[in-house]
Formats: sequence, structure tokens, C-alpha cells
Amino acid sequence: MKYRHLLTGILLAACAAGTPISLRAEATNEVVWAADIAANTTWYNTNVYLMHGLVHVLAPATLTIEPGTVIKGVSQGNLTNAEQTSALFVTVGAKLHAVGTPTQPIIFTSEFDDTSGPSPLGLYERGLWGGIVVMGQAVLNTSSSAAGNDATNSFKYDVFEGLPDNQINGQYFYRFGGTNDADNSGVIQYVSIRHGGYVITGNKELNGLSMCALGSGTTIDHVEAYAIADDGFEFFGGTVNTKYLVSAFNDDDCFDTDQGYRGKNQFWFAIQENGKRDNGGEWNGEPNGIAVSNAPYANFQLYNATWIGAGTGPTTATNSNNGLFIREYSAPRMYNSVLTDFNNNGGTIGCRMDAKSGAMLANGLLDLRENIFNGFTTVSNAFSAPLFTDLTRSNTTVNPLLVSISRDTNHLLDPRLQAGSPALTSSLTPPNDGFYTPVSFKGAFDNQTLWLRCWTALDAYGFLPPVVAGPLAPTLTLTPNGATVDIKCASQPGYTYTLESTTVLNPASWNPATGVTPSNSQAGAGSTLTFTVSATGANYFRVIAN
Repeated sequence: MKYRHLLTGILLAACAAGTPISLRAEATNEVVWAADIAANTTWYNTNVYLMHGLVHVLAPATLTIEPGTVIKGVSQGNLTNAEQTSALFVTVGAKLHAVGTPTQPIIFTSEFDDTSGPSPLGLYERGLWGGIVVMGQAVLNTSSSAAGNDATNSFKYDVFEGLPDNQINGQYFYRFGGTNDADNSGVIQYVSIRHGGYVITGNKELNGLSMCALGSGTTIDHVEAYAIADDGFEFFGGTVNTKYLVSAFNDDDCFDTDQGYRGKNQFWFAIQENGKRDNGGEWNGEPNGIAVSNAPYANFQLYNATWIGAGTGPTTATNSNNGLFIREYSAPRMYNSVLTDFNNNGGTIGCRMDAKSGAMLANGLLDLRENIFNGFTTVSNAFSAPLFTDLTRSNTTVNPLLVSISRDTNHLLDPRLQAGSPALTSSLTPPNDGFYTPVSFKGAFDNQTLWLRCWTALDAYGFLPPVVAGPLAPTLTLTPNGATVDIKCASQPGYTYTLESTTVLNPASWNPATGVTPSNSQAGAGSTLTFTVSATGANYFRVIAN
């Protein structure tokens, strides 16, 4: 007998009704931090840290940040050069251990922000400090500099864009790259990065989170980049795997890749505003203008992403709002994803590709299947057209029927799927390999769980629907009883509990269980309810409280 516990609602119950957990009182003690970190150091949640200038975590030190800690970047002067902004650099051989929780996220933001109440900043106010840069020793396919590509080196390396190749105590602290694809640069979980980004020089910027040659030993999940003055997330090569990333209202690309990125990814969410924005994804295989088809190829995987573009209203932006721009020998494999509500006034293309990546599509390295592209002027260009003319790939242009879209703090942003959405089913399931969650829907959300709640700026600022007080999620216990099984759960007065079943894991819909004694629906009275079912067959069960 197979069974399934209904866990939906446990996290929501942790958020007080109508009050996001991320709106909590800031610590009153402020610590000014302007020094580099050369020994193991902890930042505590009893302090607010004011980060002055560029702070470097040097090898072999580890910076540990407690859950619930607030770090604020301080900008100096008129930001005429990179040294006048604030940013955290985790150098090669050092580690960042920033592990928040759903109810105690770690927040990086501007000195002008107040995380304990409604933000005094504009919703889309960006560039008030820098961002987070983490550098590792995974393999790069091409450097942006001749020195980094020199064949006399034991490996290719690069220097973070726009910064000098300087040393501290013999360490070239802006270099990244190496030979270890399993390199471990630490753990980053439940971290919200807000109101940052900085243009160092033309096309060389500090992003929300810059991941430079990070190896697969690094853990990154539940990270938000909100209102950043460049890309939300940029991958400079490497093999790091990510889950549950949020790129919201950033003024360039939502997710950018370069230099042979080859990791696994699942559950990405992005939303753009109608002013400053660019591509949903700008995916380069090698540095733009330098690409020479070097190995290893940028053959990363992505399952279950949802992009909401800049909308269809009037725009003041001069650049188009493409969904994906794939170029310079990039060969991504993207499945079960949704791109919708992109700007029809900008000549947008759902999937734009150049000839170099078109060759990757022709030889089978690049693959996109079971994706929805909705709301574009044109779905493809000449090089990407086979992704849509080959019907076996099942890339469609239907409306995914998200619950609601909003770019304002009116509690109407809900990217879950409506009943009847074509995204509720897919013929592809992510591999059950220990990293991916094997779900059968398209996009980052099903029709139930809104995993953005509690820890994100999107929730704290009031974009998401308010949490409505309701029943706690039932926890099921099963007791074999001969030819039957008793399924029990605690109940609360005022709610009705219904036993539902299915024969497959992660179905598009559930049905009331049959052959249940005394009934498949029972009224709660604050006591334990029992549903008795046959012990034969292979079913999954859940209990719904209404």
C-alpha cells in the first residue's frame, strides 16, 4: 500500500495570516564592517551589519551568516567607481555559509531600507549598493582575457569583469576558474538580495548574485534577486546546481549564463516591469565576441521555470523583451517551462538564437521540449524555428492560465496554475536522480503551493495574495488492520476533512477516495478522524481540509 501525506499548508501556517514573516523587527545594534575577512567569522542575527566598500572573504576563511541576519550595503559618494559601492566577494578557496530559513531569511539590502516595515524605497529602486559575488575553481571554457586563455597556464582563469587583477597576501582575489568541477564554495539558502547592482564599466556589472566557476559541491537554493541594476543571476561557467531562484524587477536579464555553464536547475521564477528590463534569459556559451567553440560546452539543464515578461502596456524601454536569447555556442536543455506576458510593443521573440547556437541545435546538444511561449510578437527566428516546427518537441504558444499577474503591491501576483491550465500536465518528468523533484507540471508552480511566501521581498512588499487563516495541514498515520488500513489524522472544529486518492504520483488532479468506511468526508471536532480503506491496490492518499 502506497500513501502520501498532504504537506501543503505547513509553511503557510508558519506565516501569520496577512503578515509576511520577512517583516520582522530589525536588530537595534549596528555593526560597521569595512575589513576583509581572513579568518573564520560569523555574522549574528542580533546585529545589523553595515557593509562599507568591497568586503573580500579570503581563502581559506568561511563567513557564516546566521538565519534572520540583515546586511546593508553602504554607498559612498556619487558611485563614480566600483570602490565607492559595497559588495561581498567570496574568493576562490573561501566559503560562504549563509543559511536562512523560510521564517528567518537572510536579507542583503540598501542602507536606506527598513526590513521591519513597509520599505521606504521605490518598488523598482535599484543600484543602491553592489551585490554578492562567489568565485570557485570549476572549469571555464574560454576566458575574456588573453592572459586567462594562455596555453602555458595549467587551467583557464578569468578576472571578475571590470576589476583589476590585484593581490592580497599573494592571492589574486578577483580571479576564478580551475580544474575542480566538484568544488565547494559553501551554502546559500533562503537569502533575499534587494535594491543592488552596479555598473562598473560598459557591459561589466555587479549583479544580484554572480556565480563564477562554482562547482557542484556548492549548494544554492531559495535565493531572491529583487530590483537589481543589472542581471538578477549570472553564471560565469561552472557546474553549480540551483533550485528555487527568484529574479524580480531587475533592469537587465533575469538569468544570464556564460563561459560554459553546465549545472542542473529547477524551479526558477522571474517577473519583469515595463520600464527597464531585457531578456528573460541571455544564455551565452562563451564570452560575447570571443566564442571559438571551446569545450566544455554550455550544456546546462533547466526544468520548471516560469518567466512573466514586461507586459503588453506602453513602454519607455528601448530594448526588446525577448524571452530567451541563446548565442555563442550555448547549448541549454530546457523542459517543462512557461514564458508569458512579454511586451508586444518591442518586437519580441520567444526564443531568439544565433547561428553558433543554431549549430548546437542541429547537432542535438541544444534541446527545448514541453515549454509554453505565450504573448510574443514572434515565437522564433530562423535559427530557433526547428524548436517549434518539430511538433515532437511539444513547444506551444497556448495561454498557460496563471492565476493572476501584477507588478504592484496589490496582493494580485499569483503565478500558480488555474484549474484547466494546459501547464498542469507534461509528457516529461524530471529525472529522479536525487537533485530534481519529479513533478509532472510545467512552470515553477503547480495549482497549490506558492513557495514564494514568507522569505521573499515579493511577499514582504505585498505583491503576493495575503495568507488566509485556515486549517493546519493534516498529518496522516497508517495502521494495517488485516485486509484494511486505517488512515488517521487530527482534526479541528469547523472544518470538513475529505480523503482523496490517485494511482500516480504528482497527478494533475485528485479524486475522492472510494470504498471508504465510514465516509470519505468527515466533520472535524478537534478529535482524531479515521478513514478505513482496502489494503489491496497501489494508491496514494491525501486528506484535504475545507
